Amino acid sequence: MEDLKVQLEELKKRLEVLEENIDPVDEIMLSIKMRLRRKLEEGRLPEIDEEKAAKTLKALANPDRIRILKMLSGKPMGFKEIKEALGVESPTVSHHLKLLVKTGMVKRGDRYEISPDGRLFLRLLEIITALEEVEE
Repeated sequence: MEDLKVQLEELKKRLEVLEENIDPVDEIMLSIKMRLRRKLEEGRLPEIDEEKAAKTLKALANPDRIRILKMLSGKPMGFKEIKEALGVESPTVSHHLKLLVKTGMVKRGDRYEISPDGRLFLRLLEIITALEEVEE
């Protein structure tokens, strides 16, 4: 019995180390995987809201907005930093940030920062980009 307790404690320690080293995006992906698995076990797939999906994809279908997400994935940034890094005018940056906040990809506080959904979107873009080149 004492041997089982020692093994259990060792497993708990290993789990803590693993949890500390999980990338936040991977944690989100694992969470999504678990939720999807539950829904599949219940015999139903999540419904797609076509209008919402199209609006979100349209809002994100801009290279500068993707650049903003990539910049914010490194660190939170202020408006001026983003403007200077992009090299575009203030109204354009405002428009981009407004759409990113509206879609939930970016959170606004003292500085702009990427949300977990924004990180997940970037991970999905990496996966899509890793696939064969998209033809127009």
